[in-house]
Amino acid sequence: MKETRISLSLLSWLILMLAGSIQARADINRRWGRVSLFALAAQRSQPGGENNLFTELVGTLMFRSSVGEDGGFEYAIDSRFAGYPSTEGRSQRVSIFDAHVGWWTKSRTFGFRAGQVWLDALGALGSLGGVVAEVRPFRNLPLGIGEMRLGGFWGFEPKIMEAGYVSNVNKFGGYLAIEGAAARRHVLGYVNIRNQGLTERSVLVFSNYLPIKRAFYLYQAMEYDLQGPAGQGQGRLTYFFANARYSPLRLIELQGIYHHGRSIDARTITEQVRSGRPVSESALEGFLFESIGGRLTLRFFPGLQVFAGYAQDKTNEQDEKRDRLTFGFFGYNLFKTGLDLRVTNSRFSQAGRSSYNSWYVSLGKTLGRSLYLEGFFSSSVSILRYFGSQVQLETRPRTELFGLSSIFYLTRRASLLLTIERTSGDFPGETRAMTGVSYRF
Repeated sequence: MKETRISLSLLSWLILMLAGSIQARADINRRWGRVSLFALAAQRSQPGGENNLFTELVGTLMFRSSVGEDGGFEYAIDSRFAGYPSTEGRSQRVSIFDAHVGWWTKSRTFGFRAGQVWLDALGALGSLGGVVAEVRPFRNLPLGIGEMRLGGFWGFEPKIMEAGYVSNVNKFGGYLAIEGAAARRHVLGYVNIRNQGLTERSVLVFSNYLPIKRAFYLYQAMEYDLQGPAGQGQGRLTYFFANARYSPLRLIELQGIYHHGRSIDARTITEQVRSGRPVSESALEGFLFESIGGRLTLRFFPGLQVFAGYAQDKTNEQDEKRDRLTFGFFGYNLFKTGLDLRVTNSRFSQAGRSSYNSWYVSLGKTLGRSLYLEGFFSSSVSILRYFGSQVQLETRPRTELFGLSSIFYLTRRASLLLTIERTSGDFPGETRAMTGVSYRF
C-alpha cells in the first residue's frame, strides 16, 4: 500500500513536469503562476539578558493551466517549502496542496483529474491524493439558475504540513454544485474517511453564496457528521458559518455573522478505538467555539467608512460568553491627500474577568508609482505559534505592537515586501523582520 501511494505521487510529479515542458498547444488556453521567496527573522528578549533567535525561509510555487470550451489537458501545482536555519534538529517542511493533471472533453461536459487535488467545493475536507471525475449534464439550467456539476472522488488522505499520505487512511465521496451569474454557488457534498476498516468521519458538506440585486449577499458553510468518530458518540452539527450583508441604501450596510464549531480529533479517537483504549466524553465533545454578532457601516462619501458592531464570543464550553464591542473608521485617499487611515477599537468584557481594549491603527501612502509605505500599531495582540504538529495561540491583552511595512513594485509582475515590527509589554519583547520577493508569470 505504501509503495502504491508513493508511486501515485511520483507519477503526478513526472507527468506535471512533462506537461510543463511542452510548448503552448491549442488545447491549453491560459497558463499562469507565481513564485515567491520569503525570509523571516525574530529575536526574543529573555529574562537575564539572553536573546533567542528564530529564522525561517519559505518558498512558494504555484503554476496552473486553464481549459476552455474546446477541452483538452490541464495541470496544476501549488506547493510550499520551509526551512529553519537557526533551529537545530528541526526538519524542513514541504506542503503540497495541488499537483495534478487532468483532461476534459470538448465543451467540458466530462473531465477527470489525477494526483494531489484540493477540491474547493468541499472546503477543509477537500484535500485528496487520488482521482476526481466530474460530469456537467446541464450547462444552462432554466430560469437562469446556471450550470450543474456532479463529481465523485476516491483516494488517500494527504498530509498537510509535509509531503506524503497518512498511512492506511482512504477517502471517497461526491458532490453536486450549481453555479450561476455573479459568483452564485450552491454545493452539497459527502465525504467518507476510512481508517483501517473503521469510519473515521462520515460528513455532509454544504456551502452557498447567494447575491440578490447587488443589495443582499449571503454566504453559508456547514459540516454535519452523520456519526461520531469510529462510531463513538452521536452525529451532530460540527461546523456552521453564516455571513449576511444587506445594503438598503448606498450609504448603509448591515452585516450579521454567526460562527459555530467543534474541533474533534477524530483520528486520535479512531486510533484509540482500534487499540481498545477507552474514549473520554470530553474528547467526543471537542473544543467549542461560537460567535454571533452584527455590524453597521455608514459610507458618508466615497473613500470613507464608519462602522460599529457588537458580538458575543465563546471559546470554551465551560466559560461564560465574552462581549465584544467594536467601532472605527477607514479612509482611502482621505480628503484627496493620498493617505489611507484605519482606526479600530474592540472592547472585550467577560463576567469574572477584567475588561480591556484592543486598538489597531494604520496609516499608509503611495510614494511615487511603485512604493507603498504603511505604519501600524496594535494592542492586545494574539500570536499563533507552531510546535511540530501542535498549534498554540498566545493572547496578550497587555502587549503592544509597532511596525512598518512596505511594498515595492519592481515591475508589473515582480514585487518586494519588507516588514519590521516590535512587540513589548507583559511578555518578553520580540523584534521581527520579514522580507520577500514575488513574481507572477
